[in-house]
Amino acid sequence: MCGKCCTGFNEGEVYLYKEDILRLAKHLNVRGNKGLRDFAETYLKVVNDSFFWKEPGAERGKTYRFKSIGFKFTGDDEHCHFLKNNKCSVHVARPFQCRSFPFWQMMVSSKKNFDNYTKKCKGLQLLQGKFYKREEILKWAKDEYEIEKKYFFEMKKHNFNILKVYPFVSKKMLQE
Repeated sequence: MCGKCCTGFNEGEVYLYKEDILRLAKHLNVRGNKGLRDFAETYLKVVNDSFFWKEPGAERGKTYRFKSIGFKFTGDDEHCHFLKNNKCSVHVARPFQCRSFPFWQMMVSSKKNFDNYTKKCKGLQLLQGKFYKREEILKWAKDEYEIEKKYFFEMKKHNFNILKVYPFVSKKMLQE
């Protein structure tokens, strides 16, 4: 409950997907296309992303680079707009990435990554809280991969044009 995992300091991005955005918008009573566009311009940003994919039957895979949506951070400590008094003010509607921390694919597939995050995170150092079984942890990581894969295929279907996948993203957001 220190709130450090909700601050940036160039530590990475909080990726959001369609379900995350719609859940947050509903929770915040955002209405209509204009409301969604205003919400996006205030709280979201366009970020660079990549996904490695090997076509079935192909000898080699390829890393695709494209645009995704992430939280726009604020303040000198680059904190999430929804972090209030070190607590998430949208906790019940928070994005999958926030809900599943620290059980991300990159964390469960690499002891080195887990150890590096543990050095920075008091919560991981204390080893307190709810105990999760191995199967539960692996399910979170698998779900994360499936969400990313679904988004990748949606982007690929639209020639990696984020404006087709997320019509509420403004051209202004692409230029920022």
